[in-house]
Amino acid sequence: MSTTILTDEAAQLAATVADVVATWELPVAGGLVSEAEHFHDQWKVAEELGWTTILDDVDCTSFEGLAESVEFIDAAAAVTRTLAGAGAVLPVRQTLVARAVASQSIATGPIVVSAHSFGVWDPIATVFVGADGTTQGRAAQGPVARDVAARPLRRADHPEGLGDRPDGVLAQFLLLQEIAGAAHGAIEEARAYVTSRVQFGRPLIKLPAVAQELGRLTIAQLQLDEAIAEFARRLHTASADRIRFAATAARALACDVASDVAAQAHQLHGALGLTADATLRHRTLLLWADRDEGLPQRSWGVNTLPNCEVDLWSLSQPEHTHRL
Repeated sequence: MSTTILTDEAAQLAATVADVVATWELPVAGGLVSEAEHFHDQWKVAEELGWTTILDDVDCTSFEGLAESVEFIDAAAAVTRTLAGAGAVLPVRQTLVARAVASQSIATGPIVVSAHSFGVWDPIATVFVGADGTTQGRAAQGPVARDVAARPLRRADHPEGLGDRPDGVLAQFLLLQEIAGAAHGAIEEARAYVTSRVQFGRPLIKLPAVAQELGRLTIAQLQLDEAIAEFARRLHTASADRIRFAATAARALACDVASDVAAQAHQLHGALGLTADATLRHRTLLLWADRDEGLPQRSWGVNTLPNCEVDLWSLSQPEHTHRL
């Protein structure tokens, strides 16, 4: 996966995560993830290695609290991004955020969700964290429905205004990291396929149209990485309006990139990308699911932005105070 938008320490963690998951057996794409043979074993590994508790001490009640915890947020981003790039679908991101929101300590081990999970993984979670940070233990409800990525889902009305709060910004940041990781994984899968697939005596990547399309997707990935990097730089500043603007812009771009990469990666693979043996679908299904998560009306909050040129300039001017 790309580590260009991570700090050196987070990049090292990403490399460790990649080594661990390299040998994991992925579930059959489209099958309910939580009922896959190795799901619980893989979740236990994630919990034992501390991937789910990185944000336990982060204060996400204020933007100042986020600014003081950027190294932990970078580490959580590294784990989230790497898992998605490998096609490993686990409730790590949702548990990280829910544990950060919780005002009470939670024992390690359970799957934890909050309003920021938008019902994803909710049916099998044994702890729910409310908007006020209180925790509620409960028995797993069992699968009720599933989203596009075959994650268990409890359909419910989406809460309003989560994106305006620091905890909502944190959840959005990790969601974007997951989209970027899955996009990178899908592009690399496509690159490997067209490099190894030989037709008419030469690899597919030697065809100008194929090489051009792969290059275009790579550029889209780099643009998304830069938008997320700008989001990350602003987290250092605790400037609420500028952070929200970066989150809105990055989410809008991420949704476009997710759609583009998923569709064109399959186009480059042809029909083989849809087979049970292809791991491409683990990335593309996650891209489609994350693209729509929490956006029932496909709105990124763009209509709430100011339309005054001076105000827009102050929000869109790049942040150079901190470099990753």
